[in-house]
Amino acid sequence: MKEQLHTIPVNEGFEMEDECPFCAMERDVEHRAIRYVVGPSATYMEPHVRAATGRVGFCAHHLKSLYDYGNQLGAAMILQTHMTSLLDELKKKAEKPDIPEKKGLFRKKAPTQETPYWEILAARKHSCYICDDVEENMSRHYHTFFVLIKDEEFREKVEGCKGFCMRHFARLLQEAENYLPDSQRHWFYTTAYKLMCENMERVKGDLDWLIAKYDYRNAGAPWGNSQDALPRTMQKLQGIYPSAPPYKEK
Repeated sequence: MKEQLHTIPVNEGFEMEDECPFCAMERDVEHRAIRYVVGPSATYMEPHVRAATGRVGFCAHHLKSLYDYGNQLGAAMILQTHMTSLLDELKKKAEKPDIPEKKGLFRKKAPTQETPYWEILAARKHSCYICDDVEENMSRHYHTFFVLIKDEEFREKVEGCKGFCMRHFARLLQEAENYLPDSQRHWFYTTAYKLMCENMERVKGDLDWLIAKYDYRNAGAPWGNSQDALPRTMQKLQGIYPSAPPYKEK
């Protein structure tokens, strides 16, 4: 299949020899989103970017990512707009605060009552400009994956990969219900479960040997591939890179 712009990230993900190709794709998408917000292109100076980030905000994880990136001015300007938006909202609430009635034994919430403000605030911990960008791009990558598996050369890349993390494997099975071509159903499910079993077994074996190495009787035995078994196991379980350094401004 002829390489196209939207197929490049997916092909590259399966060429990286990562424990999960979709982890590799997601990390690249996330880094590009962080760089877009506070990177050298200075999009944090653009009114439309400030308006979007000010409205949506950032989750705790990506607030830390903005701090770790190292552009203090860019991060401060982005958050200035968000803080201004929140403060304006709070001032309006303070002028006429929500004072809920005391709950009685048989009192029920009025059907027309507005959503309590604490629920709105609690929901915002999941509201994030970068998360939204990552999700939008990853949705495209899953769709592209199911287009590419019609190609024999790409199927060989999939068959040669190290399987997937459990988080992305679950998403892959979910997206298969929407995008999997009928002609590839047998190949996909047979291959995907085979890859998962073989590579989960491989990583568990490395983890087992890492634990066994703490027995004094194995002190002189070679480590094999077990020295980084713990972070690779964590990646297999949740699709994270616990030993990776923070993404920083170059």
